[in-house]
Amino acid sequence: MTQAIEFGPDLDEAIPETFDVCEDCGTPTVQLSSHTCPDPDTVADPSREELDRRTEQDPFPDSETVLIQQARRATSYAYHETDTNNQPLCPATTDNGLEQLTRIEAQNKRYAPCQFCHRIRRANADTGGGQ
Repeated sequence: MTQAIEFGPDLDEAIPETFDVCEDCGTPTVQLSSHTCPDPDTVADPSREELDRRTEQDPFPDSETVLIQQARRATSYAYHETDTNNQPLCPATTDNGLEQLTRIEAQNKRYAPCQFCHRIRRANADTGGGQ
């Protein structure tokens, strides 16, 4: 499988400098922004239409390596971008591990892009750290 991207800044330093994680709900937030935890009674998973829209708008190459959860939970619908060590860009973890696929293989299995990974990748590209 192909390596997804190369990075300029060290993500172990860049991510904490850019993002905070809410201690109550785990939502990543941009530092210095306002944040309100989602109400568990009103938060819904994205619709299939929304996931299809995200997939259609994914600007990155179909042949790049992405990661999905090996034991798919009912709420698992995202594939994750990889760093130079084939680790997820975002703090995605699972007890069962992550499976490597090409982006098109993940999309064919009805996974959609992880929006947090895309934000990190775009932020890195904006700072000159690659795509």
